[in-house]
Amino acid sequence: MQFRMKKGVILHIFFLIIVSYNCFASRQTQTDTIVNRTMNAAEKYNDLVEHYSAEVYTRTYVETVKKNFFYKYTHLIPRFVLHDPKNDEAVIETISDLRYDFPNTYVQDIRYVSGTLTGRKDIEMIPFELLNINIYGETTNDESFFMPTRFSTAKYYRYELYQTFTENNKTYYNIHYTPIYENTKLLKGSFIVEHGTWRIIFFRGEGLGIFSDFSFEMTMGNEWITNYLPVRFTIYQTVAYLGNVLAGRHLATIKYNDIQLRQIKETPRSLNISDTYKVRLDSVPVRSDSVFWEKMRPIPLQAMERDVISRYISHQKERTNNERIDTLSGVQRAQQVAQRMVMNSSYKYRSTRIGYSGLLNPLMLGYSSRDGVTYRQKLSFNIDLKHGRTVGINAFAGYMFRRKEFFTDFTTSWNYDPYHLGSATFSVGNGNPTYSSLFVDQIRDSLKNKGLTFEDISLNYYKDYYFKLYNTLEAANGLLLQTGIDYHIRKSKNNQIKLRSLSSDSEPIAGLFGTKRSFAPFVRISWTPMQYYRYEGRQKIYERSAFPTFKLELSRSFLDILGSTSQYNRIEFDISQHIPFGLRHSLQYHVGAGKFINQRTEYFADFVYFSKNNFPENWNDGLGGNFNLLSRDLYNASDSYIQGHIMFEAPFLILKNIDFASDFADKERIYLSQLHTPQITSYTELGYGIGNRFFNAGFFCSFHKTQFKQLGVRAAFEL
Repeated sequence: MQFRMKKGVILHIFFLIIVSYNCFASRQTQTDTIVNRTMNAAEKYNDLVEHYSAEVYTRTYVETVKKNFFYKYTHLIPRFVLHDPKNDEAVIETISDLRYDFPNTYVQDIRYVSGTLTGRKDIEMIPFELLNINIYGETTNDESFFMPTRFSTAKYYRYELYQTFTENNKTYYNIHYTPIYENTKLLKGSFIVEHGTWRIIFFRGEGLGIFSDFSFEMTMGNEWITNYLPVRFTIYQTVAYLGNVLAGRHLATIKYNDIQLRQIKETPRSLNISDTYKVRLDSVPVRSDSVFWEKMRPIPLQAMERDVISRYISHQKERTNNERIDTLSGVQRAQQVAQRMVMNSSYKYRSTRIGYSGLLNPLMLGYSSRDGVTYRQKLSFNIDLKHGRTVGINAFAGYMFRRKEFFTDFTTSWNYDPYHLGSATFSVGNGNPTYSSLFVDQIRDSLKNKGLTFEDISLNYYKDYYFKLYNTLEAANGLLLQTGIDYHIRKSKNNQIKLRSLSSDSEPIAGLFGTKRSFAPFVRISWTPMQYYRYEGRQKIYERSAFPTFKLELSRSFLDILGSTSQYNRIEFDISQHIPFGLRHSLQYHVGAGKFINQRTEYFADFVYFSKNNFPENWNDGLGGNFNLLSRDLYNASDSYIQGHIMFEAPFLILKNIDFASDFADKERIYLSQLHTPQITSYTELGYGIGNRFFNAGFFCSFHKTQFKQLGVRAAFEL
């Protein structure tokens, strides 16, 4: 009897498990069906609109939730968080014109601004880019997030049918989505889909940043022409740092004036991609007329927002009665000076713009295990002339603390034909300390019997001072021609210097020292097929291409011109390309070779594409494109080279399942560099790096043939 009862319970439980599993499987099948139909529709809706123009109203409310001692210095950090350093609350209203052209060109002109914060730096902190999210796209326009509505991004998300409901005789499905792992590129939230059309009528997303979290809600239009476009936005942001907490809410409405749907037809491909995304705010158009805003404001002010504005107006009246508005207190002046010391600053006087990097700016610091801490400063002047022409003056100074070396460069450029990238440039400065080719020859041959080895040579024998004059002009789109003169003066520090391997009775080698000069005209050709470009005013700016960039440089040094002591020919060739694929994955590479030929005299093996870069800024400072651990003396130890560099970048590699690390680093990189010279048959560097919008760091190891040599690290700040 007892056995029969147990058997019945077991059968009952087994039956419940089967029913539950069938219900779950059925529900999962229904979810998959809805999601698949939504994604199929998204493929069509993504390319539905050809053009639109609209009026956009935004209102921002920010509040300081918690603050401490560090809060009063928050405004010194550029583009960090929107807040009012003098008050705990602030309100900003804007009205702007938005224009869209297929496939992803957005131009937003801000017409009116009002509120308690109306400075340019405050307006630029409003997240206008979120207003241009295409919920049917694979990513946002700036590729900040992967949208969950496409087949290509579905592998990063899980989906659940949360609710089915009927309204106005239409059926809707509420789908919840969650990322399969935490990462700043992935969202979580929900979207509501209409049965039949499978269009999304409401979308909600939440995301994480390094110091912040945010959420946004988009409501699509309910008229046939706006069914596939957003009409209302709500964006929430919370920033927490060093014990401070700031919260913001952004409301927006979009009123469309003109919408044109795409006509399926072949259109000529244009390489001009001007204004892919731009918010234009040449001057802050403040308008404080309360009657005007009551008429134009589509969303009524809340009570707390009215209180903030009323207090601000009262404070402004009191300030006007008691003191001159444009008079700065001593504390305010000190804060301005401190801010300009730690961040990039710019000034404009008539037609001249001045930029300065800031004396204590952390972005000017870098570090590598080979060179130690590096520090640099930049000063620029840009003078606007007629017809878009400009004169630019750029001054650079850098110091390497471990090597105690100081580098400078002063460059003046006259941009005489901005439409065709025509410019004339003059540069003067000092380069890397180096040594003559005679040293290498002497080391390998005649000086061996004197007990001198390669390690005995001090590479600081010659200081390098250069003068460069060259002209650049675009012969055709993507084809740049550059001609110029490269003049070097190389001085030995002390022509009576003693080498530690030499005894007192060794033969003198003072003849190897002195002042050496080279006068070398050059021709440089750069060609990129199918080069995309854009214009800022009349200035043409190259952007991207699906093809590599080919570079060829020919140079010849002439003897006895301006005291030149060198006669040689130099040829270099380089190929580079940036290949994006998938979602925010990319492969960058450049390979090249160079050689000195017909060296009839002493020469200095200084190559253009293979040289020591003390303050690298190549590959967008992603720490790639050069050798990070190669000893500096090896750059000048050969008259030829073959090199190759590869950098693979992806948002999800090793750190994707490590919560804290994946929140902190949104880019991961793998590096491979290879070098061959007659003296170095095989030199290899491998590396792994991480980065975000604040910094990049990489770890590297080097090998000579198959023998491990060393480990190293390099880091640089950015913003």
